[in-house]
Amino acid sequence: MMFHRLFSLTVVLTGSLLAQVQTGPSQCSVSTSPPLVRSEGVTERVGDILLQCSFGNAPTTLTGSLEVFLSSPVTNPINASGVASDALLLMNSGSGYVPTGVPGVVGSQSVTFNNINLPVPSGGQINLKISSIRVNASQLGGGPNPTPITANLSFNIPLNQSQVTVAYAQKSLYDTIYDTGITCVGSPVPSVLSVTNLYAAGTALASTRFTDGFAGAFQPRGSGDTNGTRFLMQYSGFPTQTQVYLPDFVAGSDAAVPTSGGDLGMPQAVGQYLPGSGTLLLARVLNADNTGTGGTPATLTASGSGAITLDSVSPVLLTNGGGYAVYEVVDANLGALESVQFPTFIGISNITAAAVAQETVSYAPVSSAPTASQTAPVPRFKATTPTSDCSIVGDCNAGYFPVLGVETIGNFSATVTAGGNTTEVPGNIYIGNNGGGILNWAITVNYLQGSGWILLDYPSGENNATVRVWAKPQNLTAGTYLANLVVSGGGPMSAPVSIPVTVIVQPAPTPTPTPTPAQPTPTPTPSVTVSSVVNAASLTIAPLVPGSLGTVMGSNLAGKVVAVTFDSAPATLLYNSPTQINLQVPASLDPSKTSSSMVVTVDGVSSNPYTVVLAPASPSIFNGGVLNQDYSANAPTTAAAAGTILQIFATGIPASALVTVEIAGQGSLTPVYAGPAPGLAGVQQVDVAVPSGLASGATPLVICALAGSQQYCSANYTLYVK
Repeated sequence: MMFHRLFSLTVVLTGSLLAQVQTGPSQCSVSTSPPLVRSEGVTERVGDILLQCSFGNAPTTLTGSLEVFLSSPVTNPINASGVASDALLLMNSGSGYVPTGVPGVVGSQSVTFNNINLPVPSGGQINLKISSIRVNASQLGGGPNPTPITANLSFNIPLNQSQVTVAYAQKSLYDTIYDTGITCVGSPVPSVLSVTNLYAAGTALASTRFTDGFAGAFQPRGSGDTNGTRFLMQYSGFPTQTQVYLPDFVAGSDAAVPTSGGDLGMPQAVGQYLPGSGTLLLARVLNADNTGTGGTPATLTASGSGAITLDSVSPVLLTNGGGYAVYEVVDANLGALESVQFPTFIGISNITAAAVAQETVSYAPVSSAPTASQTAPVPRFKATTPTSDCSIVGDCNAGYFPVLGVETIGNFSATVTAGGNTTEVPGNIYIGNNGGGILNWAITVNYLQGSGWILLDYPSGENNATVRVWAKPQNLTAGTYLANLVVSGGGPMSAPVSIPVTVIVQPAPTPTPTPTPAQPTPTPTPSVTVSSVVNAASLTIAPLVPGSLGTVMGSNLAGKVVAVTFDSAPATLLYNSPTQINLQVPASLDPSKTSSSMVVTVDGVSSNPYTVVLAPASPSIFNGGVLNQDYSANAPTTAAAAGTILQIFATGIPASALVTVEIAGQGSLTPVYAGPAPGLAGVQQVDVAVPSGLASGATPLVICALAGSQQYCSANYTLYVK
């Protein structure tokens, strides 16, 4: 089993700063000022780590090496020798911090400052600062709440604290894309192009709005950066004769006059920016590639000392109805929440056929380089889709957003014959826009049994429509088939609507056989049998937990279409063979339930209901699921040392549980992280330090989870320590 990196980012300082002569008590006081960093970012700077060191009997020089070890990839730009161009070790002996000149050598997860040789003042006081280390914060996931990035420090000189927080990762990009549509007579384009003239000509537009999730998320180019924060807009679905234009510069919400298309609660306006004002300003990037890399931001030319009107526009080059554009932040107020909106002007002479254009947005440059690089841009970002910014701006209930309206008539239930013709299912879906703008809606089919047996008149569209549902029994065997039609679309206050569909497939009539000399005996349909349900980690019979992993043992468990339900809720299948199915128990099950009725269906044949015992928690550690701090598997030959961090992978731990660890009988050890294992559905990760004073060899390891008022503990796992 392969395991991903830690969710919680930890930093370990190891090595030694050895004085040539040192006697008497010494101590270093450790402190940080943790900033908020973007959880979408790959090259985010964590806060400086300060070591204020006092020596009882001052040595003359301080020599040695200082290593910073991180559990997430270091992403500082490097040269061919692996030396970071911007990570610094600085010292202050009384006159302010100055670079030591000691290069920072970057490993996959470390920055090492070798061959340190620093003079110590006669007073015995010297301060060190580790500055500008960059990390891949996108590995922490992303949410609206800050996720701490912690640092564990180990040093030969006593420290006043061994753990500090160096940053908090938080989702930082939110957006709104708003469209009022183009009439059937098209959209005119003026002969002289400018924002003012496009507004005056009535050229159709769609507005895009970006809002930062915390102050300072939108950043101009800084020291060591190849570019400022960028935004990538990708367009598709335009008819061939379409012309698309964007402003060359966009003024943000705190500018002299914010740019506005007039369709998101602000009056239509050409933006104005006062140079040097420290307000949000975006510039089109010329000649960037389709990831937002490279190119040069447009240059704003000032005339006089007043505000500059941002009236110029440039085309978006389209190929086969698609194209892209890139903006870069060239000015911002890093101490304030800021928002920016700009119109995408759409010119088209006339409408010859229905078309639905699409726009997607993200931070840029988008990069697949998750570690330190000589050539990758800084900053760079993981491709993520922003969520609505209406709760930040405060317009979630505004009348200009489309509102999804869905009405149904009929019971959406039909009886058909196996192998028969496509048949209409009684019932119509009426879709309408109960708000403003353009309602772009879509219907997805979630099959609970089988697949591909539903046909829709229209799976997607704009504004009002009537959709009929058809059943396709040509490839179905006898049985009952269930599915949910999920209608989604509209503005931020529009919730998806689910419509259940039931199709009962009757066996095809048996034709009267023509007498033949010998009729072969029909092969009986194999029965689907469940013999046991076990915990996926321990492979022993134990209660399962909603959202955790389980393993089904039995016979005839493989086929073309395999489904498992718990009280009719579908489970996520991870693996199956004729005798085994690995699955994730539906997280939607009521955690207070003590049992569930499980049914396995293979190619339309269902097992008898099997009663599965449930529990609020049931921790179980995977065999081989304990890794040492260096990511080696814990074993007799690779034992864990005291003070190092173990990574424990388990299942059966709900997100709301309070997790503790017991090692060698030392209970209530507090993990440095306990939560979902990144990229591993149903697997939880628990990171904990090995306590000191343990005898070398094998010792028991136990994970406990407090769910409600009851504590649930795993079986003993053999841990090896040294």
